Amino acid sequence: MTEDTTLTDTTLTQPAATQSAATAGPRLGPGTPDSWDWQTWAGRLDGCLLSVRGEYDPDWERRAMAAARATGTDLLSVRIGAAEIQIGPRWTPDGAPACPGCAAAADDYRRWDTERRPENDRREREREREREGGRAADSSPVTDPSATEPPAPGRTVPVSPWLEGVVGAVLTAQGAPGPGELVVVSRTGGVSRHRVMRTFRCRLCGGGPPLLAAADDAPPVPPRPVRRPTAAEVPTRQGPAPFGMDPDRMRTAFADPRFGPVVRITRYSAGSFPMSEVDVLAGTPSGLGRGLRFREAEAVGMFEAMERQAGYPHAATLVPWRTHRELGDRALDPATLGGYTDRQYASPLSKVRRRTADTPLDWVWARPPLGGEPRLVPAEVGFYRYGYRIRPEAAEDTRSAFVESSSGCALGGSFEEAALHSLLELAERDAFLQAWHLARPLPAVDPATVRDRQSRLLLKRAEEHGYDVHLLVATADIPVPAVWALAVRRDGGLPASFSTAGCHPDPEQAVRSALWELAQLVTGGLTWDPEPLEPLIDDPWQVEELVQHWRRYTFPELLPRVERVLGGPLLPLAEAFGGWPRPLVRAAGGDVTGALEYVLDLYRTAGLGTVLAVDQSTPDHAALGLSVVKCVVPGILPMCFGQAHQRLSGLDRLLSRLDADPADLPLDPHPFP
Repeated sequence: MTEDTTLTDTTLTQPAATQSAATAGPRLGPGTPDSWDWQTWAGRLDGCLLSVRGEYDPDWERRAMAAARATGTDLLSVRIGAAEIQIGPRWTPDGAPACPGCAAAADDYRRWDTERRPENDRREREREREREGGRAADSSPVTDPSATEPPAPGRTVPVSPWLEGVVGAVLTAQGAPGPGELVVVSRTGGVSRHRVMRTFRCRLCGGGPPLLAAADDAPPVPPRPVRRPTAAEVPTRQGPAPFGMDPDRMRTAFADPRFGPVVRITRYSAGSFPMSEVDVLAGTPSGLGRGLRFREAEAVGMFEAMERQAGYPHAATLVPWRTHRELGDRALDPATLGGYTDRQYASPLSKVRRRTADTPLDWVWARPPLGGEPRLVPAEVGFYRYGYRIRPEAAEDTRSAFVESSSGCALGGSFEEAALHSLLELAERDAFLQAWHLARPLPAVDPATVRDRQSRLLLKRAEEHGYDVHLLVATADIPVPAVWALAVRRDGGLPASFSTAGCHPDPEQAVRSALWELAQLVTGGLTWDPEPLEPLIDDPWQVEELVQHWRRYTFPELLPRVERVLGGPLLPLAEAFGGWPRPLVRAAGGDVTGALEYVLDLYRTAGLGTVLAVDQSTPDHAALGLSVVKCVVPGILPMCFGQAHQRLSGLDRLLSRLDADPADLPLDPHPFP
């Protein structure tokens, strides 16, 4: 190998008007094996400029893209590294497909994930799998064997002569990389083909990652709300989801084992129903999908994975390390989001620091869903995976002021659609927590009146496993149908009970949503060792993690606490929720934005008039026709995990209805999974 700094580029030696792909020669840069037949290969690439150098160099690629654009030809870039040779992706002058910088950005993001991902994220994923009680039956796409770490930029390494034939075959074959495609040739001769998605992180065609830090007096200009007409009978979705529910189309659009964003799809034979776990590039935890068939489960899991990827502040406008007192009315008062007691702060399991109006926080801009002045909300609430600081040099204590969950994060085909589903999820969690903490008998839906075919099948499977299922009417002051599905084992054995919840304007769908997760838990059975969890029975302060919440109530000793909500009247489903979904259907007038307006009115009537929506979407989401929103609602009950992290202090909407001393907070840990 020689390192030739003289560029051989016949493309640039002719007037632009006379240049053509047929006469264009290759651009050869440092690190290029000069004995290889680049000239012949370039001639075989019809309508394409071949550009070759050693390690990836953005300036080199930028000049090559400019040359291709000037001559109206495609560009095929080849990078010869210490561990592999990358060919592509083929880039077109219209800028539509991914470019070499997009591939480099994905590799950088993958390395960031490996280096920065907290160890407890991996443990969280493993616990989630244990919760479902399944074993991996199939995993695809397979792990890419060529995904090795690149060497330092500028390093020159020998290239085995026999690799010339492999590279030449890729460049001259009919299967040479097309637009957005990349072929990796490992130093051992392995060849793998990839699809690279154009990304906003690219420093060549996407502008690179944005500068997240911004001034507190320069809010982004919010877009105006848009009407979203729909033919759906219940107007919660504006039409078929992007890509429909076709997992093949989703794989083609955004799945690749190395460059992502979806990197792995694993099928589980948990319980009696298919479940798919979908991993994304640098996005944890995974998306989980359930269905009657693996294709259905995979489609749901793919959408949930893309939603969860937005849990980091990839492209948001943040204001770092300011106090609420400094920001004044421009910021939401963090105290309205619930707080912690002295006992919680003192717990050895606490992960939060005390906060006052003079505690510096990082903030993110949010806006009312239907228009209005943007306001700042704590970034740890706006992004449930907020795990770093914009000012790492700050000497202050940078522990969390909040420990947040993904509750209220929702994906849709538009901002309005995602905001609507965010509010429905918050209503579900709020209703469940109110019902749990009030611990009073709730009305129940007569299972015999449930008409939905899937729900009836799920009920039957739970009953066959020895459980009685109670479909409890959990709806509180936000009158959207909310169902608490409670399974109680008839013989009183372990696992004694499971709880899940669902919320939707259509009561049949609310029931189905709750039953899917319940059936997976029930049919999965006992898949963990209960002995280490036995201390949780008498000491709720040892509850630290998500799985410990629901596993605590699988012990028969705690059945009396769970069963306090039983004993209410038994109602037909058609009567249990006051005629829903008719109120929303009439008010929405066939429009998703109209449905959002109606649900926001319900929130206001319940005393929850302040709703701020954080747009978590990245430009990559937008390019796929997706939007991710997390609504922040002061006064609503937040779904938190860990007894030291239950934010109930100051939430009078619940506490005024409880006969409890504030010193007793945070009450019993909830059983939500």
